[in-house]
Amino acid sequence: VLCGMSCVSERQQGKSMKSYLKLVFLLLFSLSFAAPRLGAEENNPRTKKGWRDYFSRGSEESSGRRKKAPSESEETNPEGMVDVIDSPTTNVVDYGGFRLNFRLYKQGSLLSHLSFGVFRRLNLGASWDVEKFIGVDDPSTNPPTLNVKFRVYDGGEVLPSFSFGYDGQGRFFDKSKDEYVEKERGLYGVLGRELFAPHLVATGGINIADFKRGTVLGFVGVSYTMEEKFVLLLEFDNLRSAPGNRLNAGMRVFPIPALGIDFAVRDLTDSGNRERVVRINYVGSF
Repeated sequence: VLCGMSCVSERQQGKSMKSYLKLVFLLLFSLSFAAPRLGAEENNPRTKKGWRDYFSRGSEESSGRRKKAPSESEETNPEGMVDVIDSPTTNVVDYGGFRLNFRLYKQGSLLSHLSFGVFRRLNLGASWDVEKFIGVDDPSTNPPTLNVKFRVYDGGEVLPSFSFGYDGQGRFFDKSKDEYVEKERGLYGVLGRELFAPHLVATGGINIADFKRGTVLGFVGVSYTMEEKFVLLLEFDNLRSAPGNRLNAGMRVFPIPALGIDFAVRDLTDSGNRERVVRINYVGSF
């Protein structure tokens, strides 16, 4: 009996020893296979992610574009295509920067907008609408509005970039109703990605302007940049019902990298409400 028990124990020990050796071999093999990758991850700054790093890597990559070297980015326009014509894109003004634009529209009116990059992913701003700013009539001011925009994701090989925000600026104030004829953008979310060809960027999103009724609208925009000096713009805005949809088209010219001048036509399909717009955009830093 003792001999039999000893034989069984020796067999079990042999089996356990073989299992242990197999386990050690697999562990060593896995470590040897993973070691180069682990080293590569340590040397790759993109894998070291924390909340500080998340807020410090803002709009350097937009809509799937590669990160530019500092010397190269100085030669391109820093305006960043924060919006198309009326609809927003996923881009934001970089940390420590500001964006100032003046929109000249019908009856000599002026809509000014100023936004700041308080973080690399967060923009805060305000706009002020002055009707009949140019001309012989007395100018009329409307209450200033606030806006905020946060870039959540910079985009990757598969997923597009994503931002959301709030824009309280409407258009064409009706004093009798004490509200804008064209409602503000309100709360919105927007996706963006470079498609088909370099510098051809498509954006699309939804927004809620009327929170009482919960009306959800959509917008789609396309921009194509040529040699960082000339941009073609096209967008479908206010998408919900056919009579209210707006088709806008225009171009943006960069005399200098920090200055963009827009020439656009809004509501192309409605001859009664068609409008020519000129806008001056300037980006700087502190």
